[in-house]
Amino acid sequence: MDETTGSGPLHGVDDTDWSALAPGGDAIPGLLRDIAGGEGAQRGVDDAVPELFDLIRFPGPGYLAAPRVADHLISIACHPATPAAWRSRPLSLLLELLAPTAAALLPEPRDLAQWRDEVAWAAGTDLDKVRDQYRAWFVEAADEQRLRHMAARIDTVARDQGVALLQAELEVHDTVRARVPDLLRLLEGADNRRGIDSPAEWASYVLAFVPDAAADVYPALLRGVGVPADLSGGSSRDLLSAELFALGMLAPPDDPEVTVALTHVMASGHLYNAYAAAVALVQIHGEKAPREALTRIGRGGRTNVGHRGLFGDSWPHCGELAPEVLGFLALGRGGRRATAARIAMLPDILAGAEGAGRTAVVGAALEMVLGPRTAAPEQPLEPDTDFDQDTLKVLWSIADIPAAAWTESAVGDTVQAWGLPEDRADFRVFAGVDDAAGSAADDTPDPAAGAPAPAASAAPPAQQQGGGLLSRLFGGGGR
Repeated sequence: MDETTGSGPLHGVDDTDWSALAPGGDAIPGLLRDIAGGEGAQRGVDDAVPELFDLIRFPGPGYLAAPRVADHLISIACHPATPAAWRSRPLSLLLELLAPTAAALLPEPRDLAQWRDEVAWAAGTDLDKVRDQYRAWFVEAADEQRLRHMAARIDTVARDQGVALLQAELEVHDTVRARVPDLLRLLEGADNRRGIDSPAEWASYVLAFVPDAAADVYPALLRGVGVPADLSGGSSRDLLSAELFALGMLAPPDDPEVTVALTHVMASGHLYNAYAAAVALVQIHGEKAPREALTRIGRGGRTNVGHRGLFGDSWPHCGELAPEVLGFLALGRGGRRATAARIAMLPDILAGAEGAGRTAVVGAALEMVLGPRTAAPEQPLEPDTDFDQDTLKVLWSIADIPAAAWTESAVGDTVQAWGLPEDRADFRVFAGVDDAAGSAADDTPDPAAGAPAPAASAAPPAQQQGGGLLSRLFGGGGR
């Protein structure tokens, strides 16, 4: 590709002092050339993308180079000489740079003005004071989303260049925002929409995390969904479930065309798109979402692919956060009306979650039934505490987390915040889960490493019911 005419995707790549921005940054121009392809490429794009990611991943010191890398990645993806088959590769890396803390962005969209004010405050304040303030905000967090945000901030500013990393994250956003018109063009054209991991799919994922561009983006997405008059005859192009995901992230609740279009997609008979449209309606309308949307979500869990498979078709994988983890967090927009659907899918979601994703799901699930951790009692809950059935189902689902996963994700630290036993064995006794079942679970590998499975019942089988909460709810063998 031509780097000298001013129009090539790598124009100016050698004008940046990459070594000053990232340890090992002198390798960045070559890796960008590899991703772009052409005569200068030294390795395949599938090798170059992860190698570049390792250099500039958040919150490592190399992330300071991310804003400039992001601009080149967009140029590569949008350049007509880039083969359509690999345009998704630079976009997948771009998503990791744009949404490095995706769990903190759901269920409520980020307030850009507040974000700018926060970064400006951090840049103008003594670093030790910034660290102390974030720790205080973590303790005071009114809900799990804000707590996830503060936890990410604490981790970031703990580093020597922490404030510069906060600034770089905002600069990546601004870089992508400026290139939204270019990214929108990737939604068009047969080549961009063809095949698995199409450029249009990944462009939708990226655009979904630029909420201040919603006024420009969601009308373009809506044009692809179709309207009632043309659905019966088929749309002019195949609808991508990723576009429905982006609509759910960006569309406003006061545009009736969005609601009508998504309602018709729910009735289309397309399993994956109907599910994605239902989730989008809950995201858009929150507790005022149509009842049918929640019904469709519930039905999805009873299909062979289950919630994990359905979320996996329409939602992205951000870092270690599986699509179903992000989807579960997003459905928090539905408030109490979405509680039943979220409880029903919880075993399936936990089975696919890993690391920080598992921790986020456990925290969100407990908040859903027990309220915010800031309102939890200071003393541990008594063994004879009475819980409603929704709370019991959540406790059972958490109790089924394998021992290795419990330790790896520090689940005990999370449940302890609500006065529940930190130790897994004690937690299982508290939840009324039989020790024999616990021994079997201890020997079971982390299910996140296996293939997706259909959702299971939230309640343990009858033969696993022992004393504790189960006996108090159902009677027999109890206290």
